Amino acid sequence: MMIEIQGDQGESILFDGSSVAKFRHGGKEEAARNPASTFREVRVKPKKRKKGDAEQRYDVLLACSTIFSLTIPESEKPKLDQLVNELERIAAVR
Repeated sequence: MMIEIQGDQGESILFDGSSVAKFRHGGKEEAARNPASTFREVRVKPKKRKKGDAEQRYDVLLACSTIFSLTIPESEKPKLDQLVNELERIAAVR
């Protein structure tokens, strides 16, 4: 199972079933990669909406061995929920 969450400024988080990686520059530069089994927690905080924002945005902190941070639009939230469900399932097995 592959889940990719697109954030602002060309950043993304990619889950490939066994690891979680953060990419920058439109997916061209891998910033960090951790085994999915190191997942600890996720924090999602709604950002204050600015005038003219088309949709709600969220600041996401995903804690594994490394802490991944990303700002995502509302449209990516279902993928984030799916990712967290998968990571929690993997963490429950260990």
